[in-house]
Amino acid sequence: MPTTTPLLQIENLTTSFQTNDSAVQAVRGVSLHVNHAEILAIVGESGCGKSVTALSILRLIPIPPGRFESGEIKFNNQDLLNLSEADMQKVRGNDISMIFQEPMTSLNPIFTIGDQIGEAIIQHQNTTKGETRKQTLELLYKVSIASPEIRIDQYPHELSGGMKQRVMIAIAIACRPSLLIADEPTTALDVTIQAQILNLLSSLKQESEMSILLITHNLGIVAQFADRVTVMYSGKIVEEASVDSLFESPMHPYTRGLLNSLPKEDNKSKLESIPGSVPHPAYLPQGCAFHPRCKDAMPRCQKQPPLSNLKKESTHKVACWLYEECVKEVR
Repeated sequence: MPTTTPLLQIENLTTSFQTNDSAVQAVRGVSLHVNHAEILAIVGESGCGKSVTALSILRLIPIPPGRFESGEIKFNNQDLLNLSEADMQKVRGNDISMIFQEPMTSLNPIFTIGDQIGEAIIQHQNTTKGETRKQTLELLYKVSIASPEIRIDQYPHELSGGMKQRVMIAIAIACRPSLLIADEPTTALDVTIQAQILNLLSSLKQESEMSILLITHNLGIVAQFADRVTVMYSGKIVEEASVDSLFESPMHPYTRGLLNSLPKEDNKSKLESIPGSVPHPAYLPQGCAFHPRCKDAMPRCQKQPPLSNLKKESTHKVACWLYEECVKEVR
């Protein structure tokens, strides 16, 4: 049964990487939550910290050069940052699984598809060889791979890109995780296969009440499949809302810029773009990181970073000096 306590709760997470000159913060004070049986999307341009946030959850950040400077990552009320590596290995692939970017390179070319799916089952469920093969075939059926009895003994190079992505999903759901992290799950796939993969994830979520953290830059995917959405920019969350609220009433200038860059229904209107590019995390501007690209920027924006989690009485939150709630809070 759904509970009011989030399945995943991240509070004030800061993840940095040590360079020759200094520590560079890729994720800066991020707070978010994923409820039971919901799809939360994280959107933003490349380099905004989406994937680093996901890797931080599973503690897959290489240390060094990576480092968790502050924060909590609570999963089922247990702080993952406090677990030993042995205990964390029990969580990865079992309670929390991840579909990584680029299925073409994520699968090991020297092992069969069956061996790679069965590895997670053996590690976490301690099954026999026969039981593992049976469960692997069932997973291949579940992810709608044709002729699974043949595919199970094939190697990655014998499968198409769409089939490889389905295999990645089969590996991720092998142990029936409570939380599935999908990092750009449709990258490099054609539109038809994209829809099939997303429909598959949606049906799996309905069947098992699994929560999904969907990382993408495709707002069309977000509109169709997510329940809530978090917008990231330069390692920080700038807006959070239900999908309907965000698309109907986007508040942050960056969010409006992303939505305005989408093709219009008439296919005749000129596409708008956001000027400039995401700043390098080692050379962030003072104040709001978005202000050099923002047409609504004010003098305050250049001096003080806006507060996060504004409009606290609402489920629609934004961090921007344009809103009176933010101004009042610092007076």
